[in-house]
Amino acid sequence: MWVTHRFKALFVITVFFVGFLCITGCAIKKPDSEYINNHIKVFNVSLFALVNEDVLEGVSPRRESCISGYEFYYDDLDLVVSYRQNDRVWRITTRNKKTSMFGIAPDDSFARTKGKITQLGFSQGSTPYKFVKDWCLLTLLVNEKDDVFGITVEVLN
Repeated sequence: MWVTHRFKALFVITVFFVGFLCITGCAIKKPDSEYINNHIKVFNVSLFALVNEDVLEGVSPRRESCISGYEFYYDDLDLVVSYRQNDRVWRITTRNKKTSMFGIAPDDSFARTKGKITQLGFSQGSTPYKFVKDWCLLTLLVNEKDDVFGITVEVLN
């Protein structure tokens, strides 16, 4: 009899703890998310942030649906912010020369950029322009002159 009471108490405590984690957002963020977000200098947009339909730098977003959620296009800023169904940012793509990620900005050379990324602990992914660190995927958009013209950072499942 006392075993069932202890089991019920343990069950209630576990449910309470899981609920608390979900409410505080700890279940959504990943380890080192603060470190990653500190290296994203894109108009104060960060991974795992809740949806924000506010104007950025005087530009209103254009919303479009996609398979796993929706995206906000800030056309005049050359910026796309992607949200999952849970209304949290999971991908940021910028082509704006005033922004940077991990010290890399559009117009940097790919050779210089690759060295900088590997020094930060990223390893090359499935293509020469993709780099992975734990749950974070960094993709460089590179033109025919071997210059970076855009950067995407996203959360891997």
